[in-house]
Amino acid sequence: KNGMNKIINFHAVNNSEWFENVIVYLKQKYDVVGIKQLYDHYYNGKTLRNACLITVDDGHLSSAEVIYPILKKHNVPAVFFVSPKIACRDGITNFWFQEISGYDMDRLWQIGREFLNLKTPVHTEWIKEMNIDDIWKMIAYYQKFYHVSPKAPQNMTAEQIRQIDREGLVTIGAHTLTHPILANETGLRAEEEICSSITRLEAMLGHPVLTFAYPNGIPGVNFGVREKCILKGTSVKLAFSTQPCNFRTSDDVFAIPRYGLSTGSMNFVRLKLFLGKYYSPLRKLIRG
Repeated sequence: KNGMNKIINFHAVNNSEWFENVIVYLKQKYDVVGIKQLYDHYYNGKTLRNACLITVDDGHLSSAEVIYPILKKHNVPAVFFVSPKIACRDGITNFWFQEISGYDMDRLWQIGREFLNLKTPVHTEWIKEMNIDDIWKMIAYYQKFYHVSPKAPQNMTAEQIRQIDREGLVTIGAHTLTHPILANETGLRAEEEICSSITRLEAMLGHPVLTFAYPNGIPGVNFGVREKCILKGTSVKLAFSTQPCNFRTSDDVFAIPRYGLSTGSMNFVRLKLFLGKYYSPLRKLIRG
């Protein structure tokens, strides 16, 4: 029974009817818990059966405008992982992947090759092999050459995050400063991205931050031993990956697994949750 426990992760959600249907379904099927119960599960041996925790990454405006009102309506706790640098509009207002949304990727690749000496990519997500400073240099070149203006802010403000935090239903966790793939960065930069996001968020909220989510979050690919060691020196007690598995007491508390949900019919949502960790391999097999 312990094996039925799931953490469900969302990002931007623009369809409120879809999100409400998912929340209603999760409430019917699972015992929806908050971060305190999860902490007690890992640190105090509290038994959880058929439990579900909801998390949301990035702090997109829809977290405040779509997701939070529905969570409040149904009294469902959750964890929002945000970047204080983005929320405070400190130099940049959007994450790099939000900024390049809609860009011509071939043109972006040409810029990377010409100005940053990028080698031929090994896969379609080549940009995820770059360090964050080079990504932003490439964006700046693209905007200059193709006369593209920076996008309007797409994420919650510091005040919106503080308001949600004050109301107590949702726990606020850290998600780095600028959303780099941490494994691509130097040790110093990884430390700065992790530690400063936590301390700045603590200053913003006025209390300790106990949770963290790794950008992209694939263990051994996007983060590893180095990042977990950095986190162990902070206030964080629970850190989350995107490894699609059920959670159990034997997990590494600095690499807790989560399932991602973003779109799809309710039948698809039911199927994905039913298949659990077998969903991705089965999809590959069918597509194969």
